[in-house]
Amino acid sequence: MDVLRLATLYPELPRERTRLLDNLGRVRREVGPITMELSDALADHMNIRRGEVHEVVSFYSFLQVPTDAVRVCTGPVCDCLGARDLLESTPGAIEVACLGHCDLAPAMTRGDEIVPSVTHSTNDGPAVDLGSGDDTLADYAARGGLALLHELPTLERIVEELKASELTGYGGAGFPTGLKWEAVSREPGPRFVVVNADEGEPGTIKDRYVMELRPHLLVEPTVLAMRMLDASEGYIYLREEYATARARLQEALNEFRAAGLLDGLALELVVGAGAYIAGEETAMLESMEGRRAMPRLKPPFPSQVGYLGRPTLIQNVETLAHIPAILRNGGEWWAGLGTRGASGTRLWSVTGAVAKPGCYEAPNGITTRELVEEHAGGFTDEVGAVVPGGAASGILPPSALDAPLMRDGLQEFGAGPGSAAVQVFPTSYSPLRLLSETMRFFAEESCQKCTPCRIGNRALHHLSEELQRGEAVMTREKVDEWLLAMEKTSICGLGQASPFPVRGAMQHWPELFEPLEHV
Repeated sequence: MDVLRLATLYPELPRERTRLLDNLGRVRREVGPITMELSDALADHMNIRRGEVHEVVSFYSFLQVPTDAVRVCTGPVCDCLGARDLLESTPGAIEVACLGHCDLAPAMTRGDEIVPSVTHSTNDGPAVDLGSGDDTLADYAARGGLALLHELPTLERIVEELKASELTGYGGAGFPTGLKWEAVSREPGPRFVVVNADEGEPGTIKDRYVMELRPHLLVEPTVLAMRMLDASEGYIYLREEYATARARLQEALNEFRAAGLLDGLALELVVGAGAYIAGEETAMLESMEGRRAMPRLKPPFPSQVGYLGRPTLIQNVETLAHIPAILRNGGEWWAGLGTRGASGTRLWSVTGAVAKPGCYEAPNGITTRELVEEHAGGFTDEVGAVVPGGAASGILPPSALDAPLMRDGLQEFGAGPGSAAVQVFPTSYSPLRLLSETMRFFAEESCQKCTPCRIGNRALHHLSEELQRGEAVMTREKVDEWLLAMEKTSICGLGQASPFPVRGAMQHWPELFEPLEHV
């Protein structure tokens, strides 16, 4: 019966390999979870080998899950705030590694609905410091939006101002934005523009706030990039769990199209299917091309060989959202908004043991204590540990509360600002439990391509579980060997960065790792 229902969709399902993920997502939503029969039927329709479609279906977490499934997040913040109890008390609920709603911890979804519900128009819910939201394109224009598309500054001026601003990639990699635009512009066309909206690291919610509250602020600089780089096609790759953001972005795209602002351009949404690794830029390109989201070797870089082998500008949501203000007021002005020698501002996700979890714009160089006390309503409990910038940034002791949230400021703690996802944990939540849940996430989200990452993250998760019982399954020397191998030989940032929380925990809570000395 499901195959017959699928057959009725065939006239509307494109056959290009690049539309495989889109087609699978639509079949899941309109027919049902992807079974082997549905997978085979879609493969035949698209003229793709059945085995290739099977391997794509098996890779993504949600393609075989009903659209109305109840999902409970057990990421570190949610785990700290009672997710396990919620999971046990919710019959039929599915445990997932992250839902991207850490400000509502413990987070749960029923289909596309967030429980408790929070949307761009909610007045009571988590705090946000992005100003009032824009319901329509007219609202956005009334506050000065669209000036860039009407003015169309030269590419040379854009690159100059971006360099002066010292804006870097706010997805976590920190590559200078001006240099990236310049590099792509020097490559021969045709070119593409891709927005990385697959925000998936536990604690990181900032891009979701931008897309729910001010989607036009993302679309305008994306369109500007397409026009400046002569890229007729652009894509926004959005994580599956962000249903409200998906609706808001689609509305904004429709408004831009109706207003003639997309004339000559094709800018579309691509919705993921539950793979954190797709947030890595080359894995995202693989996903968009209809394959498993497994990272590519670099070089070549996407600016040279990106989507469909062409030069591609890939930018994080928040990075793009800062560009209108930079071009309106000047790069030097924006750089001057930082503190303690840092440049500019950024959106900080603040969750955990704080009074007002949410998303706040504050200067780079701010400390965790300042961020929480001046923006997030203060601490709700005695602080036991801090994660400064997402799961891969490290696990730090309370003494790090007064360290500036910048690379230089966090260097002595062996950490970095990452995706600016500040998570605060109370003393009642053991650093070993925090480490265990962090490594569980990396073990589950590894794409399995690299042996050190595939085996190493599972081994370190197992080790942290054993240590909570006062036992150990490997020596300290062996742990160090694994960490070094993962850091040096993994292809992408997941395997390269997942050693950071382990090293941080061992450095700052050495007594918890004493069993390693007695193996």
